[in-house]
Amino acid sequence: MQTILVPIDFTAASENALVYANKLAVRLPAEIVLVLAGTGGALAPTPRIELLARLQALAERLRYQQLTRQSGRRIHYHFHLAAEPLAEVLQVLVAGYRADLVVTGLVMLDCAAAAATGTPLVLLPEQVSCPVLLVPPGHHELPGRVVVSGDFARLNANALAGLPGLARTSGAHFDLVQFHPPTSAGLAPLKKALLDARVHLPGAEVHLLPDDDALEGLSEFCAGHKAELLVLATADGCLVRRFFNPHYTKTNAYHLRRPMLLLPTSILPTAAYCAECSLRQAAEARLATQVSTISF
Repeated sequence: MQTILVPIDFTAASENALVYANKLAVRLPAEIVLVLAGTGGALAPTPRIELLARLQALAERLRYQQLTRQSGRRIHYHFHLAAEPLAEVLQVLVAGYRADLVVTGLVMLDCAAAAATGTPLVLLPEQVSCPVLLVPPGHHELPGRVVVSGDFARLNANALAGLPGLARTSGAHFDLVQFHPPTSAGLAPLKKALLDARVHLPGAEVHLLPDDDALEGLSEFCAGHKAELLVLATADGCLVRRFFNPHYTKTNAYHLRRPMLLLPTSILPTAAYCAECSLRQAAEARLATQVSTISF
C-alpha cells in the first residue's frame, strides 16, 4: 500500500487535486493523507475538531463524486493539521508519513515579480524528496499516453519504475524524450541513457530531438502526441520554474492543461539563471507595452 499526500486549503484547485488523487488511490492502490497547513499556533479543541470535521466532510463528498461506491470505499484517509506554512512542514510530513507522492493543484509562479518584491521563491518539488504531481483545472482521467522528458544522462532510471502505476491501464503508451542543442555533437551517451531508461518502461518509444528551447519543444511534442501526463525530470530549477510562468497562460500552452509529474531531481536556480530569467521577462514586458501602444 502506497501513501499519497494531498495539501488542502479548501480552494477549487486543491479539491481538483484530491479528485485526481482519489483515482490514483484506487489504481495503485494507496491511502491518502489530507494536510491542512498554516493553521497557526496550538488550536483549541473546538476549532481543531471543526477543521478535522471539515476535512473529513470534503473527503467523503469527493470520494463518491466521480468514483463508484465500491471503488470509493477502498480509499482510506488520514487527516493532518499543521501550524506551520506548507513549504516549511511538507518535507517533514513526507518523511513522517513515508509518502510516495504529493498531489497538489497547479499554481502559477512569476520569478521576476517575486524577485522584485523580495518574496521568497517556493516551488513544492524543491522542498520534498518524493515526486510531486501538479493537477491543472478541469476534468482529468488517469493517462493512457505519458511523455517523460528530462536529462536522462543524470536521471536515476530506477525513478521510472513506478510510472506505469500512475497510468490508466497496464498497456499505457510511454514516450521518452531527450532534447539537445541542434549544434551539439557526441550524442552517443544521450542515446545510451535513453535506452537504459527504456529498460524500466518496456515498449516505450525513445526520441532524441534537436531544439534550442526544451520547454517549447516539449510542449509542442506533448500536443502533437496528445500526452495526458507529462513527467519532467531535470536538474535545471529555472526550467522547472519557466514551465509554470503565468506568461504561458496567455498562449494556453499545452503543458499547462495536462497533469505534470515532477520527479525529485530539480534544484534551486542559480543567481545567474535568475538574473537571465528576470531580463527575459523584462524584455517581454517591454515588447507587450510597445504592441499595446500601436494604433490601427
